[in-house]
Amino acid sequence: MKSWRRSRPFWGGLFIVAAGLELLSIPLAIDALPVAVLFGTVGAGYLIALALIIAGVLIWLQPGQRVFLGLIAVLVSLASFVYSNLGGFLLGMIWGLLGGMLAVAWTPISRPAGRLDTVTVRSTLAAARTLASRVSVPRWTTAIAVRWRCRRLVSMRRARIEADQVPAASSSIAKLREPAG
Repeated sequence: MKSWRRSRPFWGGLFIVAAGLELLSIPLAIDALPVAVLFGTVGAGYLIALALIIAGVLIWLQPGQRVFLGLIAVLVSLASFVYSNLGGFLLGMIWGLLGGMLAVAWTPISRPAGRLDTVTVRSTLAAARTLASRVSVPRWTTAIAVRWRCRRLVSMRRARIEADQVPAASSSIAKLREPAG
């Protein structure tokens, strides 16, 4: 059960479902169902509560849609302030807002598995140490070689950038400003 909770925005969905149940409990407690047929705002309160419950359950079942469903929960919670007794006396609205924000902010746990696009200075130095231990070269020699290689790459990059720069006198704008002669 614990791994299931960690693999999805569980607390966001729980707060959203609780907000929907709270918004639904107030009209049911005052027997407002006959009034819902006559007036649209009470019916909108039922729809808002049901939309929050459905959004909370869908956040549990489809964690990939958490951003969209979280935004829907936030917007519907804000609408509950107008249509459902000040958002269920502010309690349902606050729970819905909190749950929607938790759902949007949740990110799955991901561990990069030695991908090439996540090269850092630390991983480069670790690779150099591993190489040095396999070749049986002293560490200071490897560090000097890595530092020399990095300086060489930087100087080559600077030379390429300087070679690619176009002088201001030969640019196309400067040619347009010259009088035709």
